[in-house]
Amino acid sequence: MTNNKNEHIDSMIVCSSGYPTPTDSVCPFVEQIVNAYSQMGIKVTVVAPQSIIKHLLRGTELHPRKREYTYNNGVPVTVYQPYVFSLGGRFGRLNSILRDRAVYRTLKRNKIKADICYGHFWHHAYSLYKYAKENNMPLFAISGESSISCHRIKNNNELAPFIDYVKGLVCVSSKNRDESREKGLLLDEKKCIVIPNAIDNTIFKVYDRTDARKQLGLKDDDFVVAFTGWFDNNKGVQRVSNAIDKLGDFRIKSIFIGDNRDGSGIRPDCEGVVFMGRLTHSQVPLYLNMADVFVLPTLHEGCNNAIIEAMACGLPIISSNLSFNWDVLNKSNSILVDPMNIDDIAMAIKQLKEDKLLRKQMSQHALETAEGLTINRRAERIISFIEAKCHN
Repeated sequence: MTNNKNEHIDSMIVCSSGYPTPTDSVCPFVEQIVNAYSQMGIKVTVVAPQSIIKHLLRGTELHPRKREYTYNNGVPVTVYQPYVFSLGGRFGRLNSILRDRAVYRTLKRNKIKADICYGHFWHHAYSLYKYAKENNMPLFAISGESSISCHRIKNNNELAPFIDYVKGLVCVSSKNRDESREKGLLLDEKKCIVIPNAIDNTIFKVYDRTDARKQLGLKDDDFVVAFTGWFDNNKGVQRVSNAIDKLGDFRIKSIFIGDNRDGSGIRPDCEGVVFMGRLTHSQVPLYLNMADVFVLPTLHEGCNNAIIEAMACGLPIISSNLSFNWDVLNKSNSILVDPMNIDDIAMAIKQLKEDKLLRKQMSQHALETAEGLTINRRAERIISFIEAKCHN
């Protein structure tokens, strides 16, 4: 890309906390948007440091340090995953320094150049800052984290020139925009645009429910509750489990897609569980299509991908009445509840179970909402924003 206004972005460097492989579904949302960029003809280089300590102590999968793949005849994507030492949450600043160095050294050693640099969340944008500035590459940040922590890890002397250098900010929700402003990271609202997360509508779509249910031996008249997310307090898996048990209805079945985070030990234990565990990202739509409703009483988000994926499969949503949901959820496609109130969650499940007309109406509105939240459209909007900021 040059300063000519007719030129477009041909290449970018993306930094994120992880990147999936066929056997490890970490950060699938990053892969989806990268794949969409590659299909737009953009050469993407991903840098996603991986913790050697987590591999040694917790058995997390160790990915190749360099690999290349092609998605649906798009431009090949190159992924670098340098090893880093991570020392636990108490050493946040040191972890950040080690990650920043790994990113910088990987890019410098391989002499990678691109039209722009793009950090998937604020702290990864900072990891790119030194290299981007040295090579005169515009830097953009994506804010989708559940809670912004960059300002706590870096001091003001480090942040001030970084914030000034960032060319633009894409937020996945109004909540992230407002939080970025409150934390002093967004000083000029003209630098920011809100573009919610999105789904691959070639995968997440409505299937034949009867055929889908045969996979788990579910009956047509079973009422199935689906949950997708980490089995932790934030996502609220135990609150969903307790709400189902509170209803005491043997006709309610449940699907819990996910796993424990860092050995938390939380497992849903309600009656009627027909599936519990991890799935590959491509398997998730089949299981969502078995369900009647999607429940996620989460406490902290940017913009939750699982909710949008469920809507694309035609599911009414029961989720939190908190600001991170307000850009995509409303009374037409969801029931918003106090995420800590098990009675509220239970009553919302009961209402949708008993009111078939409401369930059908919400399902239709969920589909209509998801139609406007496709990954290709999101990629186009982000690139248009970036190009406009680069040409200013």
